[in-house]
Amino acid sequence: MKKAYETEGKQLVSDFEKNITLSIVDEAWKKHLRKMDELKQSVQLAVHEQKDPLLIYKFEAFNLFNSMLNGINKEVISFLFKGDLPQQSVPEIEEAREVVRPKEKLQLTKDEIPNSENANREAGETQQRQVTETIVRDMPKINRNDTVTLQQIATGKTESMKYKKAEALLATGEWVIVND
Repeated sequence: MKKAYETEGKQLVSDFEKNITLSIVDEAWKKHLRKMDELKQSVQLAVHEQKDPLLIYKFEAFNLFNSMLNGINKEVISFLFKGDLPQQSVPEIEEAREVVRPKEKLQLTKDEIPNSENANREAGETQQRQVTETIVRDMPKINRNDTVTLQQIATGKTESMKYKKAEALLATGEWVIVND
């Protein structure tokens, strides 16, 4: 605090920047190590392609490291440009004062205290009282292997077939299900 006061807050900003940069580097390094493990496993398959796995590993690892550095630089710069320390103006800072309220005397009789057994029972009843909504169908549910009668809208022609075959005709919009 003494350093922060002497440097007029510049030390706080410097410490803030260091902490943010370190946390971003830490997260990026963890991701990089996970990617390196994945790379190690995937490069082992290069033997089947008759390629040198070591060369592929070195090349891919270099690309991963460069992309990690570029990502860190972008993220740190972006955060530091967007980040801002909140500032308080002098009038907003006030001394805290305790509010004194008169104490109320509470006296309850044994009958006025809710019985925990009754309270639990009432809570259970309110949970059971929840209304479950039931689905009411206009027509009974049709299973895929049920036989249905279809009618063509334009000509009035009717055909009977299994519902699974009728689905394609119904999808065209030219046929409808006729109730027997």
